[in-house]
Amino acid sequence: MVEAHRELGWNVSFIWIMYALLGATAVVFGLGIRRRYRQWQIGRPVDRTSAPGARLMAMLKEILLQRGVGRERLPALFHGLIFYAFAVMFLTTLLVMLDMDLGTSLFRGTLYLVFSLAADIAGLLALVGIGIALYRRTIARPATLPTRAADHLVLALLAGILLSGFLVEGLRIRVAGDPWAAWSPVGSAFSLLFSGLGADAGRALHAFVWWTHCVMALGFIALIPYTKLLHMVLIPANVALQKTEAWGSLARPDVAALMAAEDIDEAALQIGIATAADFTWRERLGFDGCVECGRCDDVCPSRQARQPLSPRALISELKAFVRSEAGRGNGNGAGAPRQVVGGAIDGDLIWYCRTCGACQEVCPARVEHLDTVVDLRRHQTMMGGSVPVDAARMLKMLGQLGNPFGPQGERMAWIEKMGIPVIGEGESIDVLLWIGCCTTFDPTKQQIAQDLCRLLQATGIRFGVLGADERCCGDPARLLGDESLFQEVARSQIELLNRRRFQVLLTACPHCFNVLAHEYPQFGGNYRVVHHTEYLHEMLWSDHLRPVGLPAQKAVYHDPCYLGRFQKIYDSPREVLRAIPGVNVAEMKNARSRSLCCGGGGGHFWMDLKAGERINNLRVDQAQAQGADTIVTSCAYCKQMLEDSVKLRDLDERIRVVDIATLTLESLRLPQDSFARRQ
Repeated sequence: MVEAHRELGWNVSFIWIMYALLGATAVVFGLGIRRRYRQWQIGRPVDRTSAPGARLMAMLKEILLQRGVGRERLPALFHGLIFYAFAVMFLTTLLVMLDMDLGTSLFRGTLYLVFSLAADIAGLLALVGIGIALYRRTIARPATLPTRAADHLVLALLAGILLSGFLVEGLRIRVAGDPWAAWSPVGSAFSLLFSGLGADAGRALHAFVWWTHCVMALGFIALIPYTKLLHMVLIPANVALQKTEAWGSLARPDVAALMAAEDIDEAALQIGIATAADFTWRERLGFDGCVECGRCDDVCPSRQARQPLSPRALISELKAFVRSEAGRGNGNGAGAPRQVVGGAIDGDLIWYCRTCGACQEVCPARVEHLDTVVDLRRHQTMMGGSVPVDAARMLKMLGQLGNPFGPQGERMAWIEKMGIPVIGEGESIDVLLWIGCCTTFDPTKQQIAQDLCRLLQATGIRFGVLGADERCCGDPARLLGDESLFQEVARSQIELLNRRRFQVLLTACPHCFNVLAHEYPQFGGNYRVVHHTEYLHEMLWSDHLRPVGLPAQKAVYHDPCYLGRFQKIYDSPREVLRAIPGVNVAEMKNARSRSLCCGGGGGHFWMDLKAGERINNLRVDQAQAQGADTIVTSCAYCKQMLEDSVKLRDLDERIRVVDIATLTLESLRLPQDSFARRQ
C-alpha cells in the first residue's frame, strides 16, 4: 500500500527566487523592528525585570489563549478563528519546509492526512473570521471603533493569502491528481472551478497563482513592523512587560531628595511628563501596541457621559506625537521640544479622567493609561501651576489644614462623643481604625464610621483610632498631581503610624486602602491593611456577627473603582449582602470589573467640569433599570455621588443609598446605645 504523501514543490521552478524574497522580507522586517526599537529605547528607563518566569508565563498564556481579546464575544470569535487557523497552517507549512529543506520525511502517512485536513478546515475558518471582522467594521460599525482604509487592506491581504492558497491546492488536485484529495475538502471544492482546463494551461495558472500567494505571504510578514499588524508582536510583549505592582502603586521621583540636592539641576526638577522625552520606554511600547480597538471607549465613564475624553483618541494622539517628535531629530526632537499638553492633546483633556481603571482593565495591549495620565497631571500641577480652580482650592486646604474638608477640631468632636479609644504614641491595639477624611467631616457619612465602630464593638475586638493625629492620607493630592504635597503628607502620617503598634489597619475608604496598602510602602510604611468589606465578610463567616434580617428589599451593589478593579475585591461585599435575610441582590448592567465609576474619581469629587452628562446619573439609571430600592456602596465618596444623583433624579423617596456597614448593622438589630459600653 502506497503511503499517503504529495510531491512537495510540484510545478514550482526557480525555487531560489523564493529564498531570495524570504531574505529580502527578513531585511525589511528587521529594519522596521529596528526603527521601532530605537524609538522605544530613547524613552526614560523603567525596571520591568522582576519575576521573569511569571512574565514569560503571562506572555505564553496571552499568545496561546488570546485572553486580551477574549472579553467581547464577536472580537473574540473572529480573532480566535483567524489566530488558531493561521497557527495550524503555520505548523503545516513548517512540516513542508523541514521535508524540503532538511530532507526529513515528516509530511507523510497519517501525519500528512491529519495536517492536510486540518489546514484545509483552518483556512476555511480563517475566511469566516475575516468575514466576521469585515461585517463588524462595515455593517455593525461600533461607534468607538474607527475604520480606516488600511484596516480593510489588512483584511483583504489576509483573505487574498487564504484564497490564493486554496486556488493553488485546487489547481494541483485538478492537474496532477491526488488519490488523497478527500483529505483536502476545500481544495477539492476549489478544483471544481477548473473543470475542462488543459494540463498546460493548468500548470501555467498554478505557477502564477503560487508565486502570487508566495509574494502576498512574504509581503504580509514584511508589513508587520510598518502597520497595525505589529500588535501581533507587541501585545504579547506588553503583557510580559506590564507592571507587576498593584495598579495603585505609582512610580514617582523623591521630591524631598530632589529639593535637598546641593547642585539642583533644572532638568532633574522637571516632574511628570512635559515633552516626548519624558515618556518611559514601556509607555512608548504600549502606545505602539494599541490597535485602536475602542474597547477603552466602550467602558470609559467620561466617554459614556459624552465628555471630551476618549482614552482611545488620547493614546492614539500620544503615539502620533511621540513618533513625530522622534522624526524631528535625535528622538527627543530637533530644537525646542514641543509640550505634550497643548501640543499633542488639549490642556483640559487630562482632567476629565476619573482614574477609574476601566480602560486599563479591558485593554488587550496592556496600555498603562493610569500612570501616564497621573504623570501628565503632575507636570501640569507642579511645574505649570495649571489645575482646575476647585481642585486648586482643595489642595490649598489640604496643605494648610491637613485634610481637604475642614478644621481638625471637627474630627475629634464626634470621636470623643462616642468615646472611641484614641491610641497614643507607644501604645498598642489589635485593630487601628483609619477613619478617613470624607467619612469624618460630613455628618451623613460619619454614620459609616460610627456604624463600623458599633460592629467592631459587637465582635469584641480591641480597636482604636489615631484621633487628631490622623490627617488625610494624601490621595487627593496624589490623583491631582501634587506629588510634593502627597509625599509630605505620606511621610508625616507614616511617622505617626509607626509610633503605634497594631496588627491590622482597618479602613472603610477604598482610596485610603489603596494609598495605605500600595503607596505608603514606598516611604517605609508597611502595614496589613484591610477594607471593611473584607472585615465584615470574615466576621460573618466566623460567626462573630449574626444577621437577624431586614425588611424585603432589592439591592444592587456598586463596586467602587479603587476597591474592585484596583484591589480585585468583588466577592466579599456580595457574600455579606447575600448573608443578610431579606436582601435580594441583583447586578447592574456594569458590575464587578466592568463597574461604572460613580463620577467622583480622579479628583472629581472636588471639581465639576461642565461638559456632557453627570456620570453618577448614569449609574443611578442602571440601578433603577434593575428595579432596585437600595444601592449599597462601600465607599463614602461613591455614597455621596450616588445620593446626589438620586436627589437630582427625584428618586430619594424610592431609592436608598447606604453603606454596607450600615446595612449590616441594621440587620443585627442591636440596641442603639450598644456602644455606650466603653472598651
